[in-house]
Amino acid sequence: MQRLTVALLIACGLAACNRKGPELPTEVKDPVEENTGREGVDTVTVDANGAFVGAAVDGNGEIATPQREFKAGDTVYISVPSKGRKMGSQVEVFWFHDDGKSRKDEAKRIEGPFTVFEFKPEDAGKYNTEVDVNGRPIALVEFAVQ
Repeated sequence: MQRLTVALLIACGLAACNRKGPELPTEVKDPVEENTGREGVDTVTVDANGAFVGAAVDGNGEIATPQREFKAGDTVYISVPSKGRKMGSQVEVFWFHDDGKSRKDEAKRIEGPFTVFEFKPEDAGKYNTEVDVNGRPIALVEFAVQ
């Protein structure tokens, strides 16, 4: 019994000797200090055919009457072709007036060959409409209201 106790104490002592010491902390790099060559903004390329503007759409949602100048109260349509995009993807449209203020934000899911948005601007001036799919800008559409 005494031999068993001694053997057990020796085994515990050896196990304690093989124990790793405390882990040393690893260096943490502060992302502010790292220079990635960019200023936090990814370059975005928009497609000239990513969205279209007009005064009317056909049954599929394609622009039937292309137009870039409107009168206050006219309905302005933005049509976003779905070709090459996954059904169910989210399309967002942000309608900005030239004063820099947003006039309307809207989101829809792609369900057909075109996703159509409409807006009746009341304020004269230039408008810049940003179109995003799944949170990434794909098109910028400009039009004016007299």
